[in-house]
Amino acid sequence: MALSELDVVRICALLHDIGKPECWANRKPWSEHIHWTYKIVKECLGEKYALISMRHHTGMSYSSEYHPQNELEKIICLADNFSSGADRREEPQRGAPYPKPPICLTHVLSNGSVVRSSFDEARLAYVSNILRQKIKQIGVSFAEHPKEAYLKIFELLEASELREIPADTRKPINDVSLWNHSKLTAAFAACILMDGGYRGDNPQKYGFAILSGDADRISSYVNVSRRLPDLNARSERIKKATKAAADVLSDVLGPECVIYAAGGGFVALSPEGRAGEALAKAKEAFERSTEKLVTITVNHVTVGGEEIMEDFGRVWEKAQREMGFRKGEREVPVPNPVEEGVDTCDVCGSRPFVYEDKKILPVDAAPRPERLCEVCWQLRLEGRRVELDSLRKETNFVALIKADGDDMGKALRGDAYAKFNKANTPSRLSTLSDLIGGTCESKLEDVIGKYGGKCVFAGGDDVLAFVPGEKALEASKHIAETFSGEMAGECSMSVGVAIFRYDLPVYVGLETANYLLKRAKESGKNRVAYAIIGGSGVTVSEMDAHVRPRTWDEANELLNIVKFMGKSSAASSQVRRVAELASKEPEKSEVFIKYLMGRRVIRWEDGEKLLGFLKTGLLYEAFLMYNFLKGI
Repeated sequence: MALSELDVVRICALLHDIGKPECWANRKPWSEHIHWTYKIVKECLGEKYALISMRHHTGMSYSSEYHPQNELEKIICLADNFSSGADRREEPQRGAPYPKPPICLTHVLSNGSVVRSSFDEARLAYVSNILRQKIKQIGVSFAEHPKEAYLKIFELLEASELREIPADTRKPINDVSLWNHSKLTAAFAACILMDGGYRGDNPQKYGFAILSGDADRISSYVNVSRRLPDLNARSERIKKATKAAADVLSDVLGPECVIYAAGGGFVALSPEGRAGEALAKAKEAFERSTEKLVTITVNHVTVGGEEIMEDFGRVWEKAQREMGFRKGEREVPVPNPVEEGVDTCDVCGSRPFVYEDKKILPVDAAPRPERLCEVCWQLRLEGRRVELDSLRKETNFVALIKADGDDMGKALRGDAYAKFNKANTPSRLSTLSDLIGGTCESKLEDVIGKYGGKCVFAGGDDVLAFVPGEKALEASKHIAETFSGEMAGECSMSVGVAIFRYDLPVYVGLETANYLLKRAKESGKNRVAYAIIGGSGVTVSEMDAHVRPRTWDEANELLNIVKFMGKSSAASSQVRRVAELASKEPEKSEVFIKYLMGRRVIRWEDGEKLLGFLKTGLLYEAFLMYNFLKGI
């Protein structure tokens, strides 16, 4: 069958820089990567596609015979420049530099000093050789089944170490992965072709649409139920709905055009003429996946090629601002009325009940079984995979952790780039989005697992998880530190932690964690607010009176004091007396500690530590936590 121009331009754009790792492994001049691209693509796909892939530069470092010759090659050249945005130097560089392995991928939120990965010659050559072999196997079917072959190659590169190799070796712009740059180049090339094709070298002649979607009232949907299985299932539905929207965008536009999709939101690139169709289908797919219980607001902004090249940060800020306006204008959905006299579902309250669930905890006993509609019943069945009983450990308490990145909208907008003298480019946005998503969906889930916990939801920059109660603060601190570390210390995370008995209704912990997270954010962000809940719950006034959000340094000091109390030579009664005095009369507490030291009731070194802890103002709070951990 004859290949369409779209098939050709997509695959050649995706592979346009595939020769860089092998070029750098051989320490050849930077500009010679086009020859290695030619060599690999010719071996895998043939001469025709090799030439189209290699001819994507016009600078003085490249001989005129290797400049773009036909319209498809010129499209890929334009797309390469759009993807790099303001990072692409307007004047050609004389004397192309020689790469000096190790080749390092630095962090997008750094000046080049934070290294994410490093590749020496041998590792670069190995990656290139493996990819060459696998692309060659897939490429055999490209002529007969171009779309299927392209998707396989796309998936291969997406999962490869190209995510860890930079697209450029020059600091500080060696922070964008070769995968993200290649993907965005393919996206721009596909959009140009779908929007009418090549119209000259002037960027002003091209226009694009930035598509975005943001789910509405996710918390209301997830938190409507009082049962853990429902919480699990509803969180999972948001993930599936987001994937459904992304899959539709991939079908309509191509997978390369989906820049980001996680946590109920997405960002994509589209030709202007297809923006409406793509958004309508993505919206329908998302809402169908949630039985229309969760809607999604969608929007697009149009942007010229010159804006992409010169100030993509402003374009992205405009897209975020317009999404905010759209969210404010949306209509609140009204549930279908239920006939008078018909009993409704105890969870959603908007549909007639069909099933009765008799699995009710004794502490939450009701005069009748819980009644569920068809939709809520299916969610209940889907969500029975995490039981709090398995997490209670020694104290019979579990902790619900709700974590959220601070000011991530500003990070994605590129506010941090200015101080590093870098621009917010499409490839950089794609790289940072990947980094945020990968951190929450992989690394933070691993952290939670290390503390014997279960992650209910991790998407975007949000995390909802359960851990054994005695591990609550330690796990929360590790989660926040991991997130900040993965963000090169430029982004922080706030956390709300509700610690409660395993046999209490989940909603007690959920509502408390939500409120505590809000308190942590309002107190300056980059903080943790926690509460230990006894009895049947805790009131807002009690939390306002007794809960004080702590910085992570304070939380770390709190944990150090608790650990000291577990190892101290002082008797529990003495520690209790010291702590109680510290909460009311710190001066008397100091005198009492010195008295114990003078009488040699406690070791001198333990007394000195207690005096130091007294100055932190955390001694009494630490004692309460120590009592809790000891099950007293």
